[in-house]
Amino acid sequence: MRVEKQPAYILHQRPFRDTSQILEVFTKNYGRLSLMSRGSRANKSRLKSILQPFRALEISWSGRGEMPTLTSAEPAAQTVAFLQGKSLACALYVNELVMYLIYKHDVHENLFSQYHHTVNRLFEATRLEYELRVFELALLDELGVLVDLSRDVITGKRLNESAEYYFQIERGLSEFDRSFDARNIPVLSGKSLLAIAENRLDNAEVLRDAKKLMRYLINYSLAGKSLKSRELFR
Repeated sequence: MRVEKQPAYILHQRPFRDTSQILEVFTKNYGRLSLMSRGSRANKSRLKSILQPFRALEISWSGRGEMPTLTSAEPAAQTVAFLQGKSLACALYVNELVMYLIYKHDVHENLFSQYHHTVNRLFEATRLEYELRVFELALLDELGVLVDLSRDVITGKRLNESAEYYFQIERGLSEFDRSFDARNIPVLSGKSLLAIAENRLDNAEVLRDAKKLMRYLINYSLAGKSLKSRELFR
């Protein structure tokens, strides 16, 4: 099988033998996959400077099985920029989420578009927390982990902005009872949850609550896996 010119981003690279490398890539139409890139680490290779994480690419590959061979790669845009500091840490975090939570060959066109948007916004280094929360919401929605964040699962009624709620995995939100032991479960205000449900992450309190909820759901989805990028935030 030969696949021509697919929009893609590199999520991870690891050396293979002297001059080759194995690429983990996220593509728009084929999902996440592994590619063998032969000779691309050699000093004279044209691909050495092109195959960089966080750079929009057009790639081609051929072959069958779990690791086809990269046959070409071109930048999708002429401008070359580099992430630094906290922006770089955020981008590495986004890459790890895709690597660990998206199954190979599962196509997620909407998530790919959100990834493209997020990476480009991270270069601007302005609203990093906001961009991370928006991406996490899109990812968890694709995974089917998010349930309705606007209604109480017990009563079916819309959340009360002045009440507090706790989140139960695979069930949803219930109004918080002070007698309930919620040490390991996020308790959030109805006001914040309604804002998160409507993607109105427009103030510091909502962003803090969104981070608390996203961390809880992502940790559940990771099933014990740890993210190296989190160490960079510390």
